Amino acid sequence: MSSETRSRRCATWTAISDLRSLGYICDRCIGKDRNFDIIAWNRDSILGLLVRAARTASIRTFQEEIARISTLAQERMTPGSAELWLYHPGGRQRYQILPGGAISIRETGV
Repeated sequence: MSSETRSRRCATWTAISDLRSLGYICDRCIGKDRNFDIIAWNRDSILGLLVRAARTASIRTFQEEIARISTLAQERMTPGSAELWLYHPGGRQRYQILPGGAISIRETGV
C-alpha cells in the first residue's frame, strides 16, 4: 500500500469526523469508478465530497476529477452541492465544484 493511499484514507476519515461534528450523516463511497468519496447530508443539505491529500495546496493535479464532477453539475446530476476538500501540510482547503470548474470557499463551517 502506497503512502499516498494511506494519506488519502486518513484525509477521508478526518473529513468524515469533521462532517459528523457539524451534524452531518456520512456514507463513504467505495469502488474505483465512484464519483464521490463521501456523501453527507443533514436536514438542510446534501453534499457530495471528493477528498484528496497532497503535498501542496494546489488543485492542478485534480483537474480531471474536477472536470468530471463539473460536467455532472452542469447536467444537474449531483446529489446537491459538490466539493473538493484538499488536505495538505498547511491544513485543509475547500473548493466548491460548479459547472464551470472549482472555486475556493472560506472555512466558516460546512
